[in-house]
Amino acid sequence: MTPARPAHRAWALPYHLLAAATIGLFLLLGLWYSLAVPPFETPDEPFHYAFARHLAAGHPLPVQSAEVEGPWQQEGSQAPLYYWLVGRLTAGIDQSDFPQLSVRNPRANIGDPLFPGNKNFMLYSAAPHPLVGSNLALHIGRWFSLLLGALTLLFTYLTVRLLMPQAPQLALLALITLALVPQFLFISASFSNDNLINASAAAVLYWLARLVKRTDAGSADRISGTQASPTVPWSDWLLLGGLLGIAALSKLQGLGLVLLSGLTVLAIAWRQADWRLPLRALLPVALPALAIAGWWYWRNYMLYGDWSGVGHLLANNGRRADPLTLPGLWQEFRGLRYSFWGLFGWFNLLLPQWVYWLLDGLTIVALAGLLWLVSGPMMARRRTGSNTRTPHLALAPAQTVLLATWAILSLALLLYWTLQATGSQGRLLFPAAGALVTLLVIGVAMWLCYLPLP
Repeated sequence: MTPARPAHRAWALPYHLLAAATIGLFLLLGLWYSLAVPPFETPDEPFHYAFARHLAAGHPLPVQSAEVEGPWQQEGSQAPLYYWLVGRLTAGIDQSDFPQLSVRNPRANIGDPLFPGNKNFMLYSAAPHPLVGSNLALHIGRWFSLLLGALTLLFTYLTVRLLMPQAPQLALLALITLALVPQFLFISASFSNDNLINASAAAVLYWLARLVKRTDAGSADRISGTQASPTVPWSDWLLLGGLLGIAALSKLQGLGLVLLSGLTVLAIAWRQADWRLPLRALLPVALPALAIAGWWYWRNYMLYGDWSGVGHLLANNGRRADPLTLPGLWQEFRGLRYSFWGLFGWFNLLLPQWVYWLLDGLTIVALAGLLWLVSGPMMARRRTGSNTRTPHLALAPAQTVLLATWAILSLALLLYWTLQATGSQGRLLFPAAGALVTLLVIGVAMWLCYLPLP
């Protein structure tokens, strides 16, 4: 007689199919977004496109200057991997019609959604635009971005399944929640390097969770005396270094993942009482990361005396002239919330106000659930096993800390940027969107455990 499969195994395939269907729906909605939104009517899209077009024509990376602005403006200071990839995809397209397609609207009201002005950034947004020339190249970039958005969803789902194998419904809920965040869908269907850092960050987070999970299992066996502490193979460290290099060459935010990885390796070493582990991991992680991204940071240092290139980015983007006060910070926070959930066009098209109130309320409920979940009474219930409704929320601490650490680091990086630059945007949190959404889903699920269900 064939033994019955465990329940979570039996349900694995349907959940994977539902996850695949969710990602497929995301791609369909994103395709509609990409075709419905007129050319260059997403934030900074003409500047992102101009950078990729410059590389597609065979030119070297632009040299930035505060006195001379290229058509790429501040985006010419960005890490170049996304632009190089899209440039390769569009190199065979005649894009000489870009000046005619990218005529700006002189009466556009940009950045203030409450002001009743003209919402179109481009002058001819209402005109039909066939998919030829620059418009075709633009949409190829949008579709490439959409695939990166799908990868972000996939790695988010795999990460949560890894952390909570006994609760695939929570992994699916986190996937659906992120896929249906309107702003994430909007940005994923736009020509923007945000999508490459989002996907690479999700991949790094998954790989770190995998390393922690693997070494945790080995540590448990070592404590029980069944086997020695596991040795992480060089190939795993090399892949981590490659992913970190891709992230660091996608956007400066990728450097936060280097710090996250370092903290994770130290945590693994502490749990295994193996203080040689960071030294063993250093070389195989650093070599591919430096090989992929190190040259660009060295170029910045040689050209500008600034390895990050932030000085020229701020000079073109707008440096904050006055210190940010507490009332000003609250105003920034309001814009951050709006632009995380959904603020379209060039930050001038709002969702209905009740949508933001609803999402704010759900966020407060979820944060309260997280706090209650990690509080003393809840921990006591889990230790004694008296609470039978929350076994799926008993996450391994190391993986939970990994999600929370990346969320906190991303918030800290955003705050650092906000203190220097004019305006903060919710999309800057999207590299940590998977971690943030997962934590919120766990917080809401905690309260659902108290419902009087059979």
